[in-house]
Amino acid sequence: MLLQSSSRFLLKILESRAYSGPEKGVDLDCHSVEFDDVRYHIQFSVKSPQLMLISVSLPTPPPETVFIAGLPFGAIEAVKAAYGGVVQILDPPKDGYNLTMKLNLSKLPANEEQRHAVLVKISSVRELVLGAPLKVILKHLASKTVAPNVDSFVALVHRPKESYFVIPQADRVTIVYPMRFMDSVDTVLAMSFLQEFVEARRTAGLNNAPSCAWSLSPPPELKGAPAHALAVNAGFVTFVILPSHVESGKLDRTVWCLSTFHAYVSYHVKSSEAFMHTRMRRRVESLIQALDRAKPDAEKTQTKGQEKSFKQLSLKEETRGNSKSSKRR
Repeated sequence: MLLQSSSRFLLKILESRAYSGPEKGVDLDCHSVEFDDVRYHIQFSVKSPQLMLISVSLPTPPPETVFIAGLPFGAIEAVKAAYGGVVQILDPPKDGYNLTMKLNLSKLPANEEQRHAVLVKISSVRELVLGAPLKVILKHLASKTVAPNVDSFVALVHRPKESYFVIPQADRVTIVYPMRFMDSVDTVLAMSFLQEFVEARRTAGLNNAPSCAWSLSPPPELKGAPAHALAVNAGFVTFVILPSHVESGKLDRTVWCLSTFHAYVSYHVKSSEAFMHTRMRRRVESLIQALDRAKPDAEKTQTKGQEKSFKQLSLKEETRGNSKSSKRR
């Protein structure tokens, strides 16, 4: 199962605002947090019913990543190319956020399908901003070139104070993920999942998928990386992306899958842990039932004899009992 690229929360707000008339508008100021600590702040007022402010806060980047004006390189160009005149980038953004956009609802397409497509694209701003550097590199890979002004060793942020690494070449792009987990149980499950993930790549139906490797020690491609970036507890995952993986309309999907790989693994780890807990609870319940059935008949009879029983009195019996107690007095 793949996580959706668009924010469902943001998309619902955009749709409710875009398809409702100005007379139904209400002031709105709300916050939302998505996986990997991506935060949204949405604002609009009935005084300006066609305008909406959307602010985005990205994960705190580690020192080895390259941010330009608070954003990954290529992000501003990607936003302008994707949204055109519908969105205006505010400079500087609101305090505490990396990007603030002013959305003009009056400039949305009149056609309903086209309008929905634009709203989905706007709600996918996380993918657009965080995946912008990777998209620049992979777009050049499709033409078998190396992006200009890009180092031979690039660190990209994907979690708070954590990064993954991209090594661009003309014929391939190598991507390495240092895998870290806070909980010891999650670490064990993740290591098992990643080993199976690598083995699954060898099946016949996945011959065209990117090659994948997992190791406990850093791969040679990470030589020269800072020491804190190599401190992991679940090993390193390496993908090799070829031109065939980013051509014929595959670029956007490849960027999304790679930029959310750690979230994908975390999702399956938590799902596996929840499934195991459910199975254990069911097993305990079945063992308790088996123990109850194994009790001797004498013990069951004794237990039943010790149980208190209550008899419901009729109205006549209750009246007779009350009269006897009054005579005794």
